[in-house]
Amino acid sequence: MVEKIAFIGSGELAESLLKGFLNKKFVTADHVWMNNHANKERLAELEQEFHVHTTQNKELALKNAEIVIFAFRPADTKNAVEEMKAYLHPEQLIISLMVGVPTSFIQSASGIELPIVRAMPNTSASIGLSATGIAAGSFVTEAQLNLAKQLFETVGTVTVVKENEIDIIAGLAGSGPAYLYYLAQAMQEAGIREGISATSSAQLVMQTLLGASHLLNQSGKSASDLLKAVATPGGTTQAGIDTLDKQDVKQDVIDCVHQAIVRAKEMSTPFTK
Repeated sequence: MVEKIAFIGSGELAESLLKGFLNKKFVTADHVWMNNHANKERLAELEQEFHVHTTQNKELALKNAEIVIFAFRPADTKNAVEEMKAYLHPEQLIISLMVGVPTSFIQSASGIELPIVRAMPNTSASIGLSATGIAAGSFVTEAQLNLAKQLFETVGTVTVVKENEIDIIAGLAGSGPAYLYYLAQAMQEAGIREGISATSSAQLVMQTLLGASHLLNQSGKSASDLLKAVATPGGTTQAGIDTLDKQDVKQDVIDCVHQAIVRAKEMSTPFTK
């Protein structure tokens, strides 16, 4: 078991990972330290709910940490790394969750040859169902990459990619849950408009999406095959699909993912000049 994990930053994604790590017993609460620079109330909430250590002192958070997870805002990277560099060392595995921040920028800001793995999980990590992409920086050993992989496998599946592909993971899987929430919201509103209660509509939609995702995962069939099986010509499902096709919704979804990826690449611009 890892003796100490330090989170630098304690937002929603950090909390999702914390929940997943604790639920799967990758680490126990007394081996976790949570840090942020400004929000004492947030740290107090995390300490009360999860019984982890909390501190606004970065030196204390980082001391003897085997894994350090950077979970702060990308815009804060330069100042945060410069503030921490006296307490960072090459024996620590650094996990960076920041969209758009290349490992080379962190290396430059720290002046240290740190082993940095960029990771792009999503908030489903909190229930052990994240789809996470990871990419190794220049100084990451195979053993360290395997440790990062084991870490994120406790909260879902892991796909190892090249660093220049991590923005694709951000737009596809990192933002992906939001696209399904958007669809769920629309389906629930449709049910209400057609005359059933909000509670009934929500229950039906949630179970429908749950069942469909499990079938897609377990059947061994592609999404296209499953779609063809349920959308029989002249039936109710095909009538709905025809409406989506008429509105070119498939292309809209492709464009949605693309724009998220474009935004991820745009966010990297300040760090690559």
